[in-house]
Amino acid sequence: MKILFTNNAPVIKHGIGQAFADFGVDVRYTQIVHDPDWINIFEEFKPDYVFNDGGWDTYNILFPFLTERNTRHIFWAIEDPIFFQHLSLPHALQSEFVFTTCQETITQYQAHGVQAYLLPFACHPDFHKRVAPDPRFNHDIVFVGNNYSEFKERIAGAERILKPLMDANYNIKIYGNEWWLDQSRPFIIDPRFYGGYLGSEDLPAVCASVPIVLGLHSVTTSSTMMSMRTFEVLGSGGFHLTQWTPAIESMFKNHYHLVWSNSAEETLDLVNYYLAHPELREKIALQGQREVYEKHTYHKRIEQFLPMLTERLYGPLVAPTIQNPRGIRFGNRFKKIAFKFSGLRSISIIRSQRTKTPVTSQKANTVNIKVGRQSVRINHHI
Repeated sequence: MKILFTNNAPVIKHGIGQAFADFGVDVRYTQIVHDPDWINIFEEFKPDYVFNDGGWDTYNILFPFLTERNTRHIFWAIEDPIFFQHLSLPHALQSEFVFTTCQETITQYQAHGVQAYLLPFACHPDFHKRVAPDPRFNHDIVFVGNNYSEFKERIAGAERILKPLMDANYNIKIYGNEWWLDQSRPFIIDPRFYGGYLGSEDLPAVCASVPIVLGLHSVTTSSTMMSMRTFEVLGSGGFHLTQWTPAIESMFKNHYHLVWSNSAEETLDLVNYYLAHPELREKIALQGQREVYEKHTYHKRIEQFLPMLTERLYGPLVAPTIQNPRGIRFGNRFKKIAFKFSGLRSISIIRSQRTKTPVTSQKANTVNIKVGRQSVRINHHI
């Protein structure tokens, strides 16, 4: 299976796109809004699916092109529920598969005749992991993100999470684009607290270097939709203090995986307490990382959908396993991922022209898959 991603942002390239690649899918990345060569990439790659996570400028560029070439489209609605009507729904109506980060919008899609599936944000353990501390980030507290003034709940969160710490003159830095200094926006910061723009590639180093990493959210009405930064910070081993939302409370335990605040006063109390208790911070950070690695990785998110995508392309699957009837090349990378994310103690893959040797272990479950003229036997030892 081949998937072309229309966006090469970190959430794609280091997150869900890489997880697809880990499972044996042939992936390619482009940027259809800013890369004039994207059509040549498409023609050379010849994808089975084009995967698009939205964007205000993509609709008119992408869909006439895909319709002309009869190419299937996968839409991941990461702006739900706020932009459901004007952004997500038009894309969804043109898509083969629709995934959303917001559980509550699934019934709204159904009302328009669209079957949507829940696919929240997550982390990728090969990228969001513990790394060495970086002396650039010699602060007590950090927030990484942009100043999105169009979301009233995010502004309210900034008033509860960021403002009291700046007013009290803590050693805090806020990284993001220059919107933080834009005087026309309803929430701004003093330039001395501004750290400049920071690429997502530096987030693991921030989490390894800074005692407290803050979180804000644009949606506070969903049981599943939250900032992607939550999973990324926890996966990177950071101690996370975040704005309370129903989604945060539904997926995590307060003072166990992370901590949340409902007011400016509570934020100050939490910061004072946890700055003074580094051992407890470390314990909570490790528990948070363990939780997202167990339940909230992109591998966990997509493994249930891969057979569905394959079946839509090639027809019903012979065996209940992730496979490509054109011939997946199962190699060391597949074995590593299958072992790492399946919970199995061991996995072996045997290739032969004619595999007739029975599995002798009574604890082995065998799946035989035809790959070209050869057969592949996957023994899952449980």
